[in-house]
Amino acid sequence: MLIVTVGLLSCFRAPAAPPAPFVPPATSGRAELEAPDGPDGVRLAGRTVWNGTPLTLRYQPLVRAGDRIGDEVFGQLVSRSGRALEVCEGLDYSGLRLSGGQPELISHFECQPGAIYRTALAASADGTLRATATRRVDMSAVDGGNFYCAGAPTRAGTHLASQEYEADARKRLPDGTVADNFEDYNALAAWWDGDLTAAHPWQYGWVVEVADRAPPARRWAMGRFSHELALPMPDDRTVYLSDDSAEGGALYLFQADRPGDYSAGILYAARWTHGEGARYDLSWRSLGHATDAEVAAVVARRPAFEDVFDVATPDGDRCPDGLSLAWTHWGGECLRVKAGLEAAASRVEARRAAALAGATTELEKAEGMALDAGGSTLYLALSRYVRGAVVGLRGPGARDDLQLAPNACGGVWGLVLGEGRAAEGPSGAWVAHTASPLLEGVPADGDRCQEDAIANPDNLAWIEGTRILAIGEDGHRHARNALWFYDVAAGRLSRVLEAPSGAEVTGLRWTPDVAGHSFLSVAFQHPAPRHADGGGGARSSAGVLGPFPR
Repeated sequence: MLIVTVGLLSCFRAPAAPPAPFVPPATSGRAELEAPDGPDGVRLAGRTVWNGTPLTLRYQPLVRAGDRIGDEVFGQLVSRSGRALEVCEGLDYSGLRLSGGQPELISHFECQPGAIYRTALAASADGTLRATATRRVDMSAVDGGNFYCAGAPTRAGTHLASQEYEADARKRLPDGTVADNFEDYNALAAWWDGDLTAAHPWQYGWVVEVADRAPPARRWAMGRFSHELALPMPDDRTVYLSDDSAEGGALYLFQADRPGDYSAGILYAARWTHGEGARYDLSWRSLGHATDAEVAAVVARRPAFEDVFDVATPDGDRCPDGLSLAWTHWGGECLRVKAGLEAAASRVEARRAAALAGATTELEKAEGMALDAGGSTLYLALSRYVRGAVVGLRGPGARDDLQLAPNACGGVWGLVLGEGRAAEGPSGAWVAHTASPLLEGVPADGDRCQEDAIANPDNLAWIEGTRILAIGEDGHRHARNALWFYDVAAGRLSRVLEAPSGAEVTGLRWTPDVAGHSFLSVAFQHPAPRHADGGGGARSSAGVLGPFPR
């Protein structure tokens, strides 16, 4: 049985700068994972040493898509009229938290329309958790939502939910019809009971704040793009926003006018400049100030794209006079914002606005983030480098800020935080100014990655009070996606569990104190049908790893 060594040092502070990229030894690989399949096809790594004490790892399954828990079916989607749709298998974030002093899971379903469920849990003294009731959050105030992905709590007790995969608003024609092959938009017809005439692409692709005593609310001031995660910093003003764009994405930072109030503030996008070695220096390009109210008012008019932007097709690397070339996920475009609509334009098309402002729009699959507050480091998963992030692969006239070698296995980067050094831009101790690769996957034969290294990192969680970064995978380049613990000080990588066959490891969240125990939430999205090797399963599921001692 594999022994995974994970030492906790109560006085540990991570180094100010991340170490150089680390290739783990073969002894940490899949061959040593000998424990039998656990519940739902999850393979555990066995025992660990936790703060100097041997500990047997335990995975507790809590919910599965389609389960009736109390009076409701977990993962059931509905239309705006309440008509039952399918059960969503896209269970993504499913984080354990306390609500009113009682444990619950808050779970996101990455479908069209999306859904959010809150599941009440009972906790025993020995750390056993059990689901007792579930309820679907009424999302009618935000028109159902779209592809709810990762989530994070705020200090005020609310919850930030991210909507992925925004539709290209240029495909909605000026007369209100839509262009062919507009699947990302047409699939939302289920929420609208088949009638899309009242819908608009700019209604989707936002961060949604969920509260106990108020309807969910779009945070229009944070901008619209393919949100993977909105992660608030301890100052409750600074929020990092990752863009899960297939290519041509950016990294954003939002600073609210007032702590805990995300309805108004300045949005920034990062410019990456190659520095020494593998390091990149980060500067922040302002996209201006905006409020929820002023952006919502523009979207309520259901404008055509051309009502907000002048747009033309570039001639090679040239644009008509007065228009500027912008390269993003949508390719190369010539754009100019209509006078008086600058604030709204910067939010409804934040990625295009970032390109116009000179930010770097070359990231691909920027996924989960995790904060080591004591070490002043923000970790960011880049699932792969195969398109925009690779040196020399941009189109005519495009900048080539990122100079990465191709790596389909991706990597985890460390962003060093500290007081801003520029006269302009965001301020405070939580502003990132450099980025370096911390840990990268290693390509193998064909489209595979070496089994003893990470592959396609996605969800991250920092285990507070330790030096451990939890890394969940989402790809097809390992035999099974895995959850890893990485000791950032010792450079030691340990495989903790393997997901059911075909499933993504998602939903990671460290919760330090529930009924006197600590837990790491984990979920498994889109498992494959059960295979002869015992892996896989019919439904997405979520649970917790633990209990761990406090």
